Amino acid sequence: MLSNEELRQLIWEKSSEIAEKMGLEIFDISIRGSRKNKTVEIIIDNPSDYVSIGDCERFSRTIEPWLDEINIFDSSYYLVVSSPGLDRKLRGRNDYIRFKGKLAKFILKGNEAKAITIIGYIDDVVGEILKVNEKESHKIIEIPLNNIEKANLEIDF
Repeated sequence: MLSNEELRQLIWEKSSEIAEKMGLEIFDISIRGSRKNKTVEIIIDNPSDYVSIGDCERFSRTIEPWLDEINIFDSSYYLVVSSPGLDRKLRGRNDYIRFKGKLAKFILKGNEAKAITIIGYIDDVVGEILKVNEKESHKIIEIPLNNIEKANLEIDF
């Protein structure tokens, strides 16, 4: 029996093939649940646009027969195909460039007692520095990329 990490890698490889043919990419894959009750969640992304419900349906209809055929689960499983969402994780330089002008929340590395949080609009990436136009003060804040612990888009009203 394969470990969850081995299953994840196997599914990632096949999912990436399918996604590439559809003009999509894999954002994340998780496998949760007990041996008898697994949930496989595949999060797909569209590098040039947002993911539609139709994208999720087409991807699901394409990957599900393969999952059934290779029979890697002890019993039935649930397949969930979704998008990263409006408050998606940002995973570095390429995402910062892609979402330039969008509102994001950045949690910076700091001492254990106090994490620094900045909310603002992604202005630019220059070298190893991210420039953020802080939402409240409208000041440009320069953040070294290696100082960002966590980042995600914020819903902008």
